[in-house]
Amino acid sequence: MKTALLLPLAAVSVSLFAGTMAHSRDLRVCDDVADPVTLDPQKEFSEKDHVICQQIFDGLVRFDPDGKIEPALAVSWNRVDDTRMRFRLREGVHFHNGEPFDAEAVRFSVARQLDPSTGYPGISFVDSISRVEIVDSHTVDIVAKYPDAILLNRLAGLIVMVPPEYIKEKGAEYFARNPVGTGAFVFQKWEKGGFIRLTANKNYWLKGFPCIEGLVFKFIPYEKQLNALFSGEVDLLTDLPGTQTLKVMEDPGFTVLKKPSFYTMPFAMNLSSGPLSSLKVRKALNHAVDKEALIRYDLRGNGKPIATLSMPGETGHNSALIPYAYDLGKARKLLAGAGYPKGFTLNFLVKKNAERTAKIVASQLRKIGVKLKATLVSDADMIKEFKSGKYDMFIGSSGDPMGHAYFIQAIVLFSGSPFAWGGDSKFDGMLEKMMATVEPGLSGKMAEELDKYVYDNAMSIFTYQKFTVYGFDKELSLTPYVSGVPYFFSARFSEGAE
Repeated sequence: MKTALLLPLAAVSVSLFAGTMAHSRDLRVCDDVADPVTLDPQKEFSEKDHVICQQIFDGLVRFDPDGKIEPALAVSWNRVDDTRMRFRLREGVHFHNGEPFDAEAVRFSVARQLDPSTGYPGISFVDSISRVEIVDSHTVDIVAKYPDAILLNRLAGLIVMVPPEYIKEKGAEYFARNPVGTGAFVFQKWEKGGFIRLTANKNYWLKGFPCIEGLVFKFIPYEKQLNALFSGEVDLLTDLPGTQTLKVMEDPGFTVLKKPSFYTMPFAMNLSSGPLSSLKVRKALNHAVDKEALIRYDLRGNGKPIATLSMPGETGHNSALIPYAYDLGKARKLLAGAGYPKGFTLNFLVKKNAERTAKIVASQLRKIGVKLKATLVSDADMIKEFKSGKYDMFIGSSGDPMGHAYFIQAIVLFSGSPFAWGGDSKFDGMLEKMMATVEPGLSGKMAEELDKYVYDNAMSIFTYQKFTVYGFDKELSLTPYVSGVPYFFSARFSEGAE
């Protein structure tokens, strides 16, 4: 039996495995219950879909395992002025179809992702970018519409490079089913309802990687995932439920690994009308949620309470804030003071991967007379249902691909987000001012002030920071990412593993 709670990752650094190709075989991963909607990285906005896409595609920069920005297809960069950053591109890189990666590919990729006709669901998180200007074949300037403090975070978490000629020749629909990138793995096959298979990119720009022959993502219902691990159908479960952690730990053939991640269960609220427009009501809901019990029953202890929407380690996290205390008496008093002594009913939209969390929170809120009328929704229908105008509140799991408190705040609170009802102009203004401040120290201070504003105004129901819990074959070595969205290029099996 092995188990570990990982914080610093020096022990599993990428350099440790470079050039040490161990027993080479496919790594079979279960990360989700259903197929992705698309493999076009500029049309997806789901953390589960992103896990697959980022094995195939690269950006100019990316996050390392601890959430720090590191080079990818750009080898260096510098800020030219408040709205312009210059990137020197890695030379000798080709897309999987042989097409060269160069400045024109960057210009095309960014323009395509920003084009409304592409349909990128996260466009509001990258639309601070104006354009790409080509300096020479391997140098580009990325120009923002206004000073943008988190431009690098946007590029690291969201902007990816795609092959211009391939897309022009094959078309967007074909590309979405047969993706081509510059990443560590090359798309091979997609069997709908079953698996996606990728093979190692033998010409990957990061020398010595990947360390495995291929990568297979299998889509297995929750109730069958543990059996799939024990039977050898998969080597790795990336979201091991807390209820099953002990079973895996007790089996000598497997290892459990835990790491705090930038991953939470945020609630979006309609702050403009109905009961949730009242600050007293929102504070009451926070006092009525027992976070420790939620973590115990939802995660089996694999998490910790958070005071707001941000998490330790993210830029902009305000560590001085203390979670709302569980206090039913105070919650009832606040509801009565808001004019709801007997409670009320809310129409509640629930993303399928948050169903258990939603049920636990609903049972807790019933104790103060607040009833949640829940509707489950899939990724494919989520945006349409959210915009239908039928709901008061929404919950869906969310990772933070940008390593900044801004992301989850913006996704559930900012009026420009596809997953927010907005309703707080002061929040919008503070967020925009913080983003436009490029001096790091001042921008960080403003981000912490914004975090406090979110907390003081109870703009969401604050829950927990989740630990990523992996269950996997003991012969496998891998590197977890605090983002909760791992790369697998450094994963390897020990000698003799079958």
